[in-house]
Amino acid sequence: MVTAELAIGVMVCVSLVVAGVWAVMLVVSQTRCGDVAAEMARQLARGDQQAAERARGGAPAGSRVAIDHVGGRVVVSVSADSSLGRLGPVHLKASAAADVEPGVSR
Repeated sequence: MVTAELAIGVMVCVSLVVAGVWAVMLVVSQTRCGDVAAEMARQLARGDQQAAERARGGAPAGSRVAIDHVGGRVVVSVSADSSLGRLGPVHLKASAAADVEPGVSR
């Protein structure tokens, strides 16, 4: 008699745990996007292309990086998509800007 109720209860609990883990992964991915954008903007503003490429390696898998030079600033945007089955995709995006240091050419 209790078997059906127990089975449904277990499925609900597992679903909630999976959704919770996915939510934590979204937060981690968003943080990684922000960290990579900030690090790349700093390194490009200093003129260090190699360090910027190394920083790009820390972006979430499948992410896109856009680099713009606006006036005397470097603007880096990192975006990624994440989905959990039919839930999603969730679009994550972070941007950072840094003033180009004197004496650094594009």
